[in-house]
Amino acid sequence: MQNNTFSGLIIGQSLITLERVASTNDYFKDNLSKFKPQDEGSAILAVEQFAGKGQRGNIWTSEPGKNITTSILLYPHFLAINQQFSLSCAISLGIFNWIKTKTDQKVHIKWPNDIYVNDEKIAGILIENNIKGYQIATSIIGIGINVNQINFENSNHITSLRSITGVNEPYVIADLAQELYVFLDMEYKRLQNGDHEKQLIAYNQHLFRKDEWRKYKVHEEEMIGKIIEVHANGLLQIEIENELNEFSLQEIRYIL
Repeated sequence: MQNNTFSGLIIGQSLITLERVASTNDYFKDNLSKFKPQDEGSAILAVEQFAGKGQRGNIWTSEPGKNITTSILLYPHFLAINQQFSLSCAISLGIFNWIKTKTDQKVHIKWPNDIYVNDEKIAGILIENNIKGYQIATSIIGIGINVNQINFENSNHITSLRSITGVNEPYVIADLAQELYVFLDMEYKRLQNGDHEKQLIAYNQHLFRKDEWRKYKVHEEEMIGKIIEVHANGLLQIEIENELNEFSLQEIRYIL
């Protein structure tokens, strides 16, 4: 395990590198009592994560040493319970903006917080919040970004940074992670400064499948719908049969 400290940042200001861990999010949860408010922004970067978690209880699989698998500890006490999606929005924008510096291809944010290049997933986010009273006490931000991995067994619609750029030499994961933390830090500081509305506007501008008629599964029934926008409460608004409907993550699935 290596521990490095970097000045000037909140996110990434302290970095712990682990050679092998089940889940970087679980590592933070298991050791939360060791971290104090002044440690906000501490990050864990895993060389190998063998039981990573995704949305809806899915498993995030990653070849050892080839991708960014990281978790970040935040104390966003300035956010009320009903503002939880604002944090998801900020983190998504940070990753989106960073990936945009690497490619000219179309990059989108797939609701609620995946990042896609063209029609393929390149990054996923899992945010686990701990609520105290009416505010968010702690947030553990788990991020997986496909970087050097080329082959994804039994998985469709998945890509990586190396796949879309076609570079010959593998990327240095530690260097990319440091770049990523800078972009996340910028968006988190905007969130602290009250830029919630502007961030939501930017989020919706880059929304995957926005204004396109596509297939979705709603309560296990296949339907055609058009994404209109995502609201501040995190609900997805879709037009279906000339009616506007709002959905939570548990109520709708994309058909890719």
